[in-house]
Amino acid sequence: MAFASAKAKIERSRELIAEIDALISDTPPYTYILETNTHTDERATFAKSDQRVIDRLVVRCGEVFHNLRSSIDHAYFETVSPKVEDESKHGAIQFPFAKKEESLEQSVRSRMAHYVSEDFVQAICELKPFLGDGGNTLIFLIHEINIVDKHKFPTPIGDYTHISSEMIRAQIPDFPAGLVNAQFGQNRRDVGWTSRLYNPKDIGEIVPPTMNIFHKTLDVPVNVSFSIRDPYYFKSVQDSFNEMLEEVERVLTVMESFT
Repeated sequence: MAFASAKAKIERSRELIAEIDALISDTPPYTYILETNTHTDERATFAKSDQRVIDRLVVRCGEVFHNLRSSIDHAYFETVSPKVEDESKHGAIQFPFAKKEESLEQSVRSRMAHYVSEDFVQAICELKPFLGDGGNTLIFLIHEINIVDKHKFPTPIGDYTHISSEMIRAQIPDFPAGLVNAQFGQNRRDVGWTSRLYNPKDIGEIVPPTMNIFHKTLDVPVNVSFSIRDPYYFKSVQDSFNEMLEEVERVLTVMESFT
């Protein structure tokens, strides 16, 4: 079977993505919390992260990026290496990337694509694996983040941008009304107020070792997202990996037509 090792890498990526989905669903790394002080009647809402879960998530995300990047390289090597008789050149046979569009073709040729054919060179260029406007951001990020992961992987962040005052008031009737352009998840305490208009049976679990501080996890949308500066990219982890997986499969399909 063509690209057996590349496809095995993709299958392993699917397994890891399923693990990531289950991890985020069963043990959310980021939540939004209501805090109640029953001695002072002070209440507040704030973002909360679970570093143990985040650490597990980071490792799995790094493995997905590595497997997707390796899948592309395995397929590229399987396509090109039979055409390059001089084995001393095989070390250069890696899927090509470029920092800018103008240097892409040079990069493609430096990775021996022309040994297959000029049509193959053109096909790889049309995949647009370069940084910047018009480039294939998903493929480039797989490459770039895999390099970063060798030193430090960008931690997925909690995305609280879809939370609104109305959502919170639906669960906390005494939550302050009339908040305009409130930002949630940005501060140690996003909103604080004092109120006795709460049900003591609906304030969540006590926070040891205190006897008067209670936390309740609110049912509001908190996505786990990648936030990357260059190239700019902001999207949920699940959507990112599913789209990257589809793009890697498309890349393999293009290369497979030349084997």
